[in-house]
Amino acid sequence: MGARPAASSSLYVPSLDGMRAIAFFFVFVAHAQPFKALPGGFGVTVFFFLSGYLITSLLRDEARKTGTISLKGFYLRRVLRIFPPCYLTVILVSTLATAGILYNRESYASLVSAFLYFSNYWNILDWGNLPAGLGVLWSLAVEEHYYLLFPLLYWWFIRRQMDRRHQATVLIFLCLGALAWRCYRVLIWHSLWEDIYEGTDTRFDSILAGCVLAIVANSRLGDRVPWVTRHAATLACSGAMLIGACFVYRNAIFRDTVRYTLLEIGLMPIFFFVTLPRASFITRCLEWQGLRHLGQLSYSMYLIHHTLFHHFYHYYRPSVLLAAGILLLTIAYAQAMRICVELPIQSMRSRWSRRAAVVPIGPANKSGEEVLAS
Repeated sequence: MGARPAASSSLYVPSLDGMRAIAFFFVFVAHAQPFKALPGGFGVTVFFFLSGYLITSLLRDEARKTGTISLKGFYLRRVLRIFPPCYLTVILVSTLATAGILYNRESYASLVSAFLYFSNYWNILDWGNLPAGLGVLWSLAVEEHYYLLFPLLYWWFIRRQMDRRHQATVLIFLCLGALAWRCYRVLIWHSLWEDIYEGTDTRFDSILAGCVLAIVANSRLGDRVPWVTRHAATLACSGAMLIGACFVYRNAIFRDTVRYTLLEIGLMPIFFFVTLPRASFITRCLEWQGLRHLGQLSYSMYLIHHTLFHHFYHYYRPSVLLAAGILLLTIAYAQAMRICVELPIQSMRSRWSRRAAVVPIGPANKSGEEVLAS
């Protein structure tokens, strides 16, 4: 959700901002109609897949240019991108809830899990829910665990000089391990569907699937897969049909085990298609300026939207008009966050990068640590 590279990046793919906006609307519409079985969780899966794809693409590009990756630089970039909007939102929402302005009946003790990105397991362990509709932060916890661990794995790939085929093989086996673990949890442990849905140990393959695509078939990094490229549109349609079939088939065991894997398989050709350099009708639609802008706001929109539903749906009957009003408030909040927080931090990072670019290589920086990249 927070993995969008700066627009100046050579790897910036405008259509992915459109994909991010669509993923958010899956989640938003599902929360707007809480009594209907809508696939809002699919939007979260798209966010996961997209994060894996983007982060791995950036790491691949850095390794290609420098021969290594800067873990220090990576973690600093993630902290500056993810923490400020999230922490400010948590502080603002909890303050308003404490003052009685926002509806809340949950314990504030759970806030510690939000600041430590542990809220998914806090819920799974039944220690309480985050207050005032902040429960959506469980998915950020999953992504933060990925941000913490995957760069170490990729750094190990680089240190071992492992080729892309072997890198992908390792990641695919990890994905199959997640599928096997879900099956064990469901069939043997009889775990609750919420525990499967929110656990990093049961959902990390949704992110790694995006990593696999970024490693084996990344057109933005020059990967040549002629047959897949020629049939990209057909394969994308097949992927969409597979995803649709997954939601048509209603079975609890299937939902909690195999469906996640099939959704990841379906997303692979779709993402490959929309990231191709050549233009198509679909990519032109995804690159529409308004949709792209909403995609750029999607992180903060995701952070705040459920709090607004939680509050207004407590006092008013759900309706299309009320949901539209909540959407406008969500966009306004995200735009304010972008102007006041995200863009100033992005500008600060750019200044750091420009200064770092002119620092001569001397004894002080020959130790192997790289200066911060943008």
